[in-house]
Amino acid sequence: MNASVAEHWLPGDRLPNVRLRAGSGESMTLHAEFAGAPLWLATPSTEVAATGLPEPPPGVTALCVGASAPSGAPSPWQSFAADPRWCAALGSGVLWRADANLRLQERHALPLSGALLQPVAVAAMDAMQTLQVAPVLQIPDVFEPDLCAALIRHFEVDCAGGDVSAVLVLEGGEQKLQVDPSIKQRRETFPRDPAIEARMHERLMRRALPEISRVFNFDVSRRDPLKLLAYPESAGYFRPHRDNETPDVAHRRFALSVNLNQGEYVGGEFRYPEFGPHRFSPPTGAALVFSCSILHEVLPVERGTRYAMTTFLA
Repeated sequence: MNASVAEHWLPGDRLPNVRLRAGSGESMTLHAEFAGAPLWLATPSTEVAATGLPEPPPGVTALCVGASAPSGAPSPWQSFAADPRWCAALGSGVLWRADANLRLQERHALPLSGALLQPVAVAAMDAMQTLQVAPVLQIPDVFEPDLCAALIRHFEVDCAGGDVSAVLVLEGGEQKLQVDPSIKQRRETFPRDPAIEARMHERLMRRALPEISRVFNFDVSRRDPLKLLAYPESAGYFRPHRDNETPDVAHRRFALSVNLNQGEYVGGEFRYPEFGPHRFSPPTGAALVFSCSILHEVLPVERGTRYAMTTFLA
């Protein structure tokens, strides 16, 4: 996505690359120079607003940007000029907080009325721990919380709780759908509201597909229909399997699953047995993306109901 595509950016969007020009004439690109550390990005509308910018916490990079390099920002803020369309998509008179992957998290009007959240320190895993981490991609904030809640309501109300999930089996030389609790137990449905489906599609195009292209060097050109899932308490699971083993699904390359209500259930995590015992349960709205060739399972839900959205990409 670039500035010509979006009128403005939202929390969850990854900042498109842009060339930054300092008042001294020095030039650099955002992605090459500033990725890898938490970022504060301010667009003060006046010099007075720039002068009043708060001091960033240790480890946070602070950039003050505009169509021309803003003046008056206190150290350690760095001032740059950037493409006016890019600046306009950020908005004027705001301060954005972004993560180390340059993904926007929060937008605040200037001057600030309160303190910003501090970056959460994460302890680094050692080499033996990372040796057994499955090669999966987690993308936060693909769906907003209100969209996740709307999808759950749509599933339970408009789609009447969905249908029992079946598996495709070969019987008498013919493929048939059959409920098989030895393989999985869950309820599922395709969305029935075109507006909701369009919003999901737009968020995947805006936030998930560019990240998949960057991380896996794979450009998605096809996806399976979007599907809503519910894994009920004491009756929701999917035993270890791969997603592309039969001829009808051999085209699949990546699976994508978005958690819709993490924290409202116990159990229901993804596990990748070939890569160790670790369990994966992304936050609400976050996507988990992995190769369809990897053995994986959804562990039994012990309490509550786990809701998710899933599709397959090719």
